[in-house]
Amino acid sequence: MSYKQQITDFYNARTNYDNDVTRNRAIALFDYASPQIGQSVLDVATGTGNIAIGAAKRVGANGSVIGIDIATELLKIARQKAQNLSNVQWIEVAVEEYQPSIQFDAIYCSFAIVLFSNIPAILSNWCRSLNPSGFIAFTCSSEDSYFALSIVEACAKHGVILPNLHELLGTPERIQQVLTQANFTQIEIYPRQLGTYMTLEKAQSRWNGRFWLHQENPLLELEPEKIQQIKASYDAAIAQLESDRGVWHEELIYYVVARKI
Repeated sequence: MSYKQQITDFYNARTNYDNDVTRNRAIALFDYASPQIGQSVLDVATGTGNIAIGAAKRVGANGSVIGIDIATELLKIARQKAQNLSNVQWIEVAVEEYQPSIQFDAIYCSFAIVLFSNIPAILSNWCRSLNPSGFIAFTCSSEDSYFALSIVEACAKHGVILPNLHELLGTPERIQQVLTQANFTQIEIYPRQLGTYMTLEKAQSRWNGRFWLHQENPLLELEPEKIQQIKASYDAAIAQLESDRGVWHEELIYYVVARKI
């Protein structure tokens, strides 16, 4: 199965994806960069359309919004939610394959950029797709969010090199570097801590030993016995993190805005 198909199947199966948590964390991007009346907006990996719909209401009848995604089922929800909006268009297409016919004033991407196969190339393409005064706004997570480092270390203990999904954009310094190389300026990074304490059982259940949405996932090729060994190491590492309050589940989100000039 291709990496693209894995992503598509994963999100198509998330029938409960449209909820207050996903909506609120997405539209928080507008706190840092909001489109204006009459502007053109692209929402990449729009999902159920929270950013696209919010943008459509902000740009008004003289503005336009395009929401793209590869998850058919999520786009169905987006279309249903936007029935009364005439200035938003939905396209089922992968970001790598999308060829816009216009330039945009704003490009948004909420909680999806780390899933793209070539992030630097996509950022450069977004820069070329912006009007001279345009901006991009996206979210990414710290490299140690979602127990990522514990997962990577558990794999390494058993000789398995697992790429950290959040490594490239996992620190403010790396975000700054990647965006600068893509010719963006006025880079602003706003951290938001959404982490919580969990019970040990819940924290250990956050990872099953095999799941990892990365284009290079060696876990898919391992025998069940090896997976069980890795999972046991992960569970032991998580147990070491337990305190009187439970296990801290890091979810440090970077809300990023960068401009073309």
